[in-house]
Amino acid sequence: MKIHEKIELIRQRKGVTKTHIANKCNKTSAWYTGISKGRSKIDVETLQQIAEALEVDVRIFFEDNLSVTLNSEKQII
Repeated sequence: MKIHEKIELIRQRKGVTKTHIANKCNKTSAWYTGISKGRSKIDVETLQQIAEALEVDVRIFFEDNLSVTLNSEKQII
């Protein structure tokens, strides 16, 4: 699973809107759409901002088996 797919999975599981993430990152909804569809590159700073908006540790985006991690993390479900 690619990082943009992991971001979307976590966002959906947490019930966070795309607009919320864009606002937290001081960006537009169109910007987040590019991220979520994998059309825009994500640098380290942006990934950290998205993690903060989702209230997760940035390392979660690098988990090999994210579904198992999400199911074991009570804070995300």
